[in-house]
Amino acid sequence: MTSPTDASENLVHAVLAAQVAELRNRVDSGAMVELLWRTSDVLAELSGLVAELAGRCHHSNAELHSKCNAAVEVEVDLRQSLESLAFEQAQRNDFICQTVDCVVTALERLAAADVRESPRLSPNDLAALYVSEDQRKVHHAVVRRFSLAGSSGCDGVESLGWERRGK
Repeated sequence: MTSPTDASENLVHAVLAAQVAELRNRVDSGAMVELLWRTSDVLAELSGLVAELAGRCHHSNAELHSKCNAAVEVEVDLRQSLESLAFEQAQRNDFICQTVDCVVTALERLAAADVRESPRLSPNDLAALYVSEDQRKVHHAVVRRFSLAGSSGCDGVESLGWERRGK
């Protein structure tokens, strides 16, 4: 039988898992990335039209021809910047979703666990959920800080600014 404290803790984990899952649903900025890619495509199309205009007017209007060529050069730089930004944002979104999915999975496992029958989630169990190297780097950095804090006489949790509640 699960004690009231264990049931309460499991409920807290389940609520936190649901909250983080909701956060994941709201963080998705795929629409922004798609808009960046579409903007880049439109700029490329407009650049093509401007280049065609420049080709047609190079004999009749040298100033317009020069301005068109300058606009095409600016468009190339701008498009490259937009594409780079879209790529970086897509990578950020992937990392956020991977990390949130890991937290949700861990909290769901904790919520379903019978504390008396199964051990809590270990750092190695948590590390097994990671998808990206960035997640592993964050994990190792926290483990390293926690280990250093433990060797200095602190228990690690307080030194990271976390409070122990009821433990």
